[in-house]
Amino acid sequence: MRNAIRGRGSIAPFLLIALVLSLAGSLTGCATTGAHGERSLILIDTSTEVKMGLETDVGIRGEYPPATDVLLAEYVQGVGEGIAPYSDRKDVEYSFTVLQSDIVNAFAAPGGYIYVTTGLLAAMENEAELACVLSHEMGHVTGRHSVRAMQNTLGIQIAAQLLLGDKNAEAWGQVAGAGAGLFMMKNSRSNEFQADQFGVKYAVAAGYDPNGMITFFEKLVAMHGGGAEGFQGWLSTHPNTNDRIAATRAEIARYDLTANPRRIEKNRFLSATANLR
Repeated sequence: MRNAIRGRGSIAPFLLIALVLSLAGSLTGCATTGAHGERSLILIDTSTEVKMGLETDVGIRGEYPPATDVLLAEYVQGVGEGIAPYSDRKDVEYSFTVLQSDIVNAFAAPGGYIYVTTGLLAAMENEAELACVLSHEMGHVTGRHSVRAMQNTLGIQIAAQLLLGDKNAEAWGQVAGAGAGLFMMKNSRSNEFQADQFGVKYAVAAGYDPNGMITFFEKLVAMHGGGAEGFQGWLSTHPNTNDRIAATRAEIARYDLTANPRRIEKNRFLSATANLR
């Protein structure tokens, strides 16, 4: 099958697309990709996505080394594991990695791989803010945002090779190379709003104060002169940050937060991140 696609170069583009869509329809189908039940057609099945995540992780770790503070890494992993059971995706196992970088950033790779930087942790002041950011990134995984972005980046032919189980090193090498690019990737406006909605949903379900999302937005905007223009990091996204704050407030209003106290966990967070200050 690989030779039919790559060797002769004789398959017309529309036939290749039809083949991919046909196979995708049999392997995947529609999945929930929105916090309010929205569904999308997914072209890459979970097993392929997880393998993409493994290749992506290799590329990311080669470019941005993980932090050496073992206790900090365990703390962030623990916070993430406390939220993961509330994810809408039960077909992936989440991992949470701290990268050594002063850039204030967090991002998600295919298959449940989530990364936060030491710069981002240093900019926070409580666990609720961290929980909201991790929940937001889990939202990108649920929405398959990086999978769809990488498919667009790699092109339909490479996507077909991956979907067909091609073992060619070139195809998977391009996945690893694209993976490092996720560090500074800008998600689309709709993807960011959607991930914000998931962030609120998962933080609330895990018992955290979802206002941690808003206070972290406000903190970063204040740090960078009232806006995110030209800012390399978590706010360098397409939606205006003030619009995201307003939308997040509206999203929080959908939930009844009076039943149980909302966790903030400032002291525990400051203790775990003390070496960053």
